[in-house]
Amino acid sequence: IIAHLTISCPEIFEATAKDGSSFQCTKSWVKKFVDQTLNWLFRRATHAAQKTPSNADQLCLDQFYHLTLTIHDCAIFDASFYVNIDQINIVYQPGNTATYQEVGSKQ
Repeated sequence: IIAHLTISCPEIFEATAKDGSSFQCTKSWVKKFVDQTLNWLFRRATHAAQKTPSNADQLCLDQFYHLTLTIHDCAIFDASFYVNIDQINIVYQPGNTATYQEVGSKQ
């Protein structure tokens, strides 16, 4: 999120509030953003998950290419933008028993 904001609206990090504070991408801000802006819910599985697709290796490779192309095309060269999901203390990719879905969608 920080990388996207830095590229799309860097002024958000330069602005100062009346109390002298500046914007910080906190866990509470991300939760509010996911809930109110993206309209997502965090759901847990109620039945057994699907089996691994037969083309899982190809799907992983495709995802790798997609991420590589995004990093290249968006000129993301600063190493601070390469972050493992498990290093940021915010769950974007939950384990195999939970997922994000839009509010009102059916499982």
